[in-house]
Amino acid sequence: MHAHFTARDGTDRAGTALAGTTRDRTGGPGRRLGRTLLSTASALALALLPAGLGAAPAAALDGPPAPADLTASRGFTDTFQQTTALDTAPYYGLNRELDARQSPPSGLHGISYTRTSGRWDTVTPPTPDHVQVSHPDHPDRLVFARGLSAVMLGAPAVADASGHYTVTTVVDPVVGDTGDGDWGSIVLSRGHRGTGYVTGNDVDLGLTVASDGRLNLFHGGGGETPFWSGSVTPTARYAVSLTVSTGTDRAVVLTVNGTPFTVTAPASVTRWPGSAFLSLGAYLSAPDRVTTFGDGAGHGLSVSKVDTGATTSAGTLVDTFDGAPAATADFGLNQDLGARQPGLVSGNYSAVSGVKGLARTPAAGSVRVNSPAHPNVLSFPGGTAAVRLNKPATSDVPTGSYTVQAVLTPVAGSTSVQDWASLAVGNASGGTGAVDAEDVAIGLRVQADGALALYQGGAATALAPVSPATGSYRVSVAVASGAARQATVTVNGATVFAGRTAAELPRDGYVSLGAHHSAAGRVTTVDDLRISMLGGLGHYGYYDIRDPDDPNFGTNHAPEVAPWTNFNGYQRGTDPRVDFLDQCLPASCTIDVNNEMVIRRTDDPEKLTPNPDAARNLAGLVRSIGSNMDKIAAVDLTDEAYWRGLTAAQVQTQADQLRSAFPGKLLILSYDRYHLNSDHPVPRGVDIVGFDDYCVGRGAVQDELAQLKRILSSPDQHLMLFPESLSMNGNCPSDASVAAFNAGYRAVAAQDPRVVYLQNFRWLGPDQPNSMPLTVATERAIGTAVVNATPTKPASSVGAYRRSDGTFSEAAHNGVLLGSSVLGGEHRADDVPLTGHWSGPGVDTVGVYHRDTRTFVLSNDNLTPAVTVQFGNTGDIPLAGDWSGQGRSTIGVYRPDDQTFYLTDDNVNFRYRIKLGNPGWTPLVGDWDGNGTTTVAVYDPTTQYFYLNDSNETEHIRPPVKFGNPDDVPVKGDWDGGGTDTIGVYRPGDRSFFGRAADSDLVVYSTKFGDTGDLPLVGTWG
Repeated sequence: MHAHFTARDGTDRAGTALAGTTRDRTGGPGRRLGRTLLSTASALALALLPAGLGAAPAAALDGPPAPADLTASRGFTDTFQQTTALDTAPYYGLNRELDARQSPPSGLHGISYTRTSGRWDTVTPPTPDHVQVSHPDHPDRLVFARGLSAVMLGAPAVADASGHYTVTTVVDPVVGDTGDGDWGSIVLSRGHRGTGYVTGNDVDLGLTVASDGRLNLFHGGGGETPFWSGSVTPTARYAVSLTVSTGTDRAVVLTVNGTPFTVTAPASVTRWPGSAFLSLGAYLSAPDRVTTFGDGAGHGLSVSKVDTGATTSAGTLVDTFDGAPAATADFGLNQDLGARQPGLVSGNYSAVSGVKGLARTPAAGSVRVNSPAHPNVLSFPGGTAAVRLNKPATSDVPTGSYTVQAVLTPVAGSTSVQDWASLAVGNASGGTGAVDAEDVAIGLRVQADGALALYQGGAATALAPVSPATGSYRVSVAVASGAARQATVTVNGATVFAGRTAAELPRDGYVSLGAHHSAAGRVTTVDDLRISMLGGLGHYGYYDIRDPDDPNFGTNHAPEVAPWTNFNGYQRGTDPRVDFLDQCLPASCTIDVNNEMVIRRTDDPEKLTPNPDAARNLAGLVRSIGSNMDKIAAVDLTDEAYWRGLTAAQVQTQADQLRSAFPGKLLILSYDRYHLNSDHPVPRGVDIVGFDDYCVGRGAVQDELAQLKRILSSPDQHLMLFPESLSMNGNCPSDASVAAFNAGYRAVAAQDPRVVYLQNFRWLGPDQPNSMPLTVATERAIGTAVVNATPTKPASSVGAYRRSDGTFSEAAHNGVLLGSSVLGGEHRADDVPLTGHWSGPGVDTVGVYHRDTRTFVLSNDNLTPAVTVQFGNTGDIPLAGDWSGQGRSTIGVYRPDDQTFYLTDDNVNFRYRIKLGNPGWTPLVGDWDGNGTTTVAVYDPTTQYFYLNDSNETEHIRPPVKFGNPDDVPVKGDWDGGGTDTIGVYRPGDRSFFGRAADSDLVVYSTKFGDTGDLPLVGTWG
């Protein structure tokens, strides 16, 4: 993948053809898009189909799947007691022999710490000797020396059934001193990406204990000013107990050397979070000072309860809904995702109607997170509404299943009414969240009185009720996807359904949470959403972030890219050390094992052969990793194993050996492009597989991704791509070209939920932002959006209008039917359908234009007219768009008689008039430059040329673009969610939509929808 060789066939190993040959975007020399469009689109369609099409199906389960244990928790204690002989470079005892120090329950292991900077001005941790355990001068203690530093525990503290959690320790802020202001600190933060500094913006609660007995409590964003201060008599050591109440009292009980202090949270805190990562740190103003935690007699660090389920796996999603700012335009829905979702991956939501049928925008405020009235939960304060998670739950390779869990309270404060909450898993990427919608594969409706109903494809089955008890219900839905057709549903630990389902269950299932109220004043809440594995693009990082060889020479560059990465690859080469794991977050780092598993062949040093001692070597590596095993997310098989000469049987053996040595860890395999064929299958047991072919463009990447899918051994295997970070060859000679290719990789990943990881090749050090500024800026933007799950505008979806009966039908972006409706009022056979967001930002709803009366009828709910207005002349062609960027769609017309557009901003008076096109041409409008303003275009059906204009006032026609076939209907859409409309066509003969890339003839979206004779629709349904 990443080494740079020259192949025997005369091509550069990074994928560039030699001078004198060309590789067309569609895969053949000189081929243009025209009559061949369908075959090109068919190749794309293969790339967009579920992974594993043509691969061996997953093995059928013997019975219903067992729900994954996603809420594992336990008490935590670390005595810090260990031999001083372990306090040596490079580990300094921090994460050594944790099972002995922590005495975890039988069958479980200790929880490791992550070294962090402990500073406000850098994320780079200091040298490892700043934090040690059981130093000879301070045995059986956690020791901080030489300035500022911190460590973070790898599982968050979590509230118990009473709503409290407690941290206890013994701290000596400055050994041998009781009169100074230097301090030790305890920091609690929802986010796991902080530095551990007590006044950081991410800190929920921070305590400093100074050597002179002064005590301060801080809340993030308050600067260096504490919200509470106190003191105790100075002494050599301070026994500290910190109990946090997550209830309405908002109390913190701090006890120091037996003296209790009860403190109320500052006004900005509606509730303390129910889950928070714990950091211990020190501020030392002189290099010869030392801070210790623990008394040396076994009283080290204790936490009443920690959530081990949140950080065990790299793919698990947990949303606590804690602490999000609620006074925002989205009422907190997508705020602070990286903090309130403590796992490695994050996901954002769309507020949806919760009503089956066509999509429509729910009322503002119908969905809230951390509202003052209902803090630290997702709440539905009235009516019917839902939220949809915009990444799918997805099956894993070992089980072929996934589990979704949440705590539903159908009506807060009631256990007797019939109003309900729902959890649904749907096929449609843009579903409305209605549990009774046809796209819902399996869903559960829970009434406040304990009545249950199971939904599949719109059909309901009553289940035995459960006791309403407290009015809250922990619901778990385990899905065995595909042909297995098995599901298990539990409520409060009791199985209410287990068996075969009516239809196949989606391998990528879109989760919705909803509510229905029959009376005003009722509120539904949802808490603690957990999904065993989240699909879609959720991992972003760099290959070779630390390489023992040239040019890195062992330097760990991960802190340089920490703000926009969460999944970096560490190369070890022949270096046996794994001390870099001390700086990894839980389940966040991938490692290579080439040194243990393969050796170079003597006849060809570029080729490899299996190491006969591989199993023994792996056992030694596991011992060396020791208690840092929870830092490892994935293990790489030999890079480009087939190119390096390994056989299919040898690669399969390697996968089996790694699965045995690293149970529960993801296995990753990368291909070179020459071996993407059935002679070189993906081994069983591999979780994520990708290929590299640098600087070949989006079309080639799509084609090769389709080839890779054909050789998967399991439909549950996921995919990764390798964007280039450097100028690799003649196809990407400049920084600008590499940046453009990066955007192409993102677009491919956005189209396919099976692509879960972008691993950039490669990061060489702190000068990279200077040498490749455009590329690094692009990677930073993409990575930040991935890591923080930044909401983006949804990609366009398609629909159809049936003239015979006036029915509108819509599909989600992945082609699944959402629903149908008929707009009320008089229907005419020659009506023209319209879509737009008529009342402001939100999803598009429908409208019609009556030709005979020149009347526009626009609906905000897809059922009833909201605006009825006449505009234009007889014979005009109706249009809709946001002509001035005001945030809502208004109407317009195109007059074929004089080839003039007339566009209105108020649905009454035209504001823009512009002449464009020739007689017989077809009008088109779209946001061609992504600036939020719709501008005009025309299409010549005789030549299939599109002419796009970037203004509604003056003619600024771009160079014409040819796309499609004769008899195609021109359409436009934001086909890949990039924020810009591009052209497309609808082919009536086979009811196919084809969306074009912005900068090439490449088809980036294709789907079939509707029936013969239907009129095409394109819009943003969500």
